[in-house]
Amino acid sequence: MNKHINTKISDILKVEKRKSLEDEIDQFRKTISDQSSLEREIIKLFESSLVLHGKDKNQIRQISQISKILGESLGLGVSYCHKLEQAACIYDIGNIMICSEIYKKEDKLSFEEFNVVKNHTHIGYDILIAQNLLSTDMAAVISMEHHEWWDGGGYPRQIKAEQIDIAARIVALADTVGALFTARPGRSAWSYEKILEYIIKRSEIQFDPKIVKAFLINQEKIREVLHMDSDAIQTKEQK
Repeated sequence: MNKHINTKISDILKVEKRKSLEDEIDQFRKTISDQSSLEREIIKLFESSLVLHGKDKNQIRQISQISKILGESLGLGVSYCHKLEQAACIYDIGNIMICSEIYKKEDKLSFEEFNVVKNHTHIGYDILIAQNLLSTDMAAVISMEHHEWWDGGGYPRQIKAEQIDIAARIVALADTVGALFTARPGRSAWSYEKILEYIIKRSEIQFDPKIVKAFLINQEKIREVLHMDSDAIQTKEQK
């Protein structure tokens, strides 16, 4: 009975959280006429929402910058890589609708809990595609597809190889690097060397081998990104 009540409360909180987010976006749309300014404010709102929900701001920065580095290395163009950098900050917005107890759980997730977590791909897509902006359109696709695997073993649709959008394939690798380099409840941060070994091992299984190759070519840049600190960068920019 208590579990049923807690589930109901959780559902109500999720609805309220989404409504609050949508209300803030509506306010932006009423007061900001310039599209680029509107896009910046919505991205900032989504980023801050992710941080409030528990995502590390350094991890967000790392995923964004690594995605841009990989995109540039693959020759995807300046404009595309700029959008990719923005989209890689916010593609995970669906996670704010997953209850914090599951999101921050130390133990292995149960089958039911994992199915709840998998919903963040669809939720994120719905929130992002509704914004009808260049970066959020790209982020919507990334949200839906960043857990798909090169060999078809991922979720939610089990698509594979180049059926997966290139932006999602890039962010899938960057997301894994950022996540493993960040300490989580019940798990310490991995060393760069251990992450490197893992990425190579997962090539052609989880990751596009072309993107793994781009990662290896840009190891020094990526290592530098991982060892920067967001607070230190912000302090430097404010001086």
